[in-house]
Amino acid sequence: MANENDLLASLITKIKNDSLILPTLPEIALQVRDATEREDVSMDALADILAQDPALAARMTRVANSAHFRRAAAVDSIQGALSRIGMRQIRSLVTAAAMQQLFICSHPIIEDVMMGEWEESVSVSCASALLLQSYLAKGGSNPRDLTVDGTQLAGLIHNIGVLPILAEAERMPDAVTSPYLLKKVLARLSQPLGLNILRSWDFGEDQLKVVKHWKDPDYDAGVPDYATFVRLGALGCGLLQRHGLDTDQLAQTAVAQGLIPSEDYFDDPAFTEPFNELKEAFDL
Repeated sequence: MANENDLLASLITKIKNDSLILPTLPEIALQVRDATEREDVSMDALADILAQDPALAARMTRVANSAHFRRAAAVDSIQGALSRIGMRQIRSLVTAAAMQQLFICSHPIIEDVMMGEWEESVSVSCASALLLQSYLAKGGSNPRDLTVDGTQLAGLIHNIGVLPILAEAERMPDAVTSPYLLKKVLARLSQPLGLNILRSWDFGEDQLKVVKHWKDPDYDAGVPDYATFVRLGALGCGLLQRHGLDTDQLAQTAVAQGLIPSEDYFDDPAFTEPFNELKEAFDL
């Protein structure tokens, strides 16, 4: 009977042969990304792109009316939603909605692991974005011109390499016997596969560094970068303990560098309340 070792062997063979199928972003997400990178794009043009997918347009309207974004009366159109959410952040939210479609599976063990990975990605994304936002609001130095939406996107893709592994596992259902053993395969191969995926999606070096270094205990960017804030977001979400990192030391270093105000900041309502609101927006 097949087991996780057979899954691992199959993955390694396909990686060496360059025959492992990598996930692709839906066309609508690519169109939105390309549009938001153009300085001359208008809200109407972006609304026309989103209107191609009524379900996605409706989701963005719900997000605009969530507690995190709502500031006045409810909006009832995609144009109103875009105006409220903002051109830059809509890119992260559309990418998140598109990526969520990739985290679908019918195998019970794989589905549980897949949903757990997605929820962790959303949590890290929200935490990372809020940490940068707080850091900048307090006058933190930003020579790399980091953006909140860029950090949000970096958090979403920090562990994207799990997807082809889980897809391969679904093609070999008899090889999946326990969540624990499946996660061991993820831990071993998700990083190199994540780099391959981001290169195939034409992501830049700043985002590749996130995949390379988010759980690297020795990584020091010198000047804070996206990997810095994603690793800090993962720390705040309790994900780094499983990788053997000294989380107390990481928190102390973050305080010393002015990235967070205190070691217990992740339990402070100043962080937890907007964090829960932003996560709710992702869940709509």
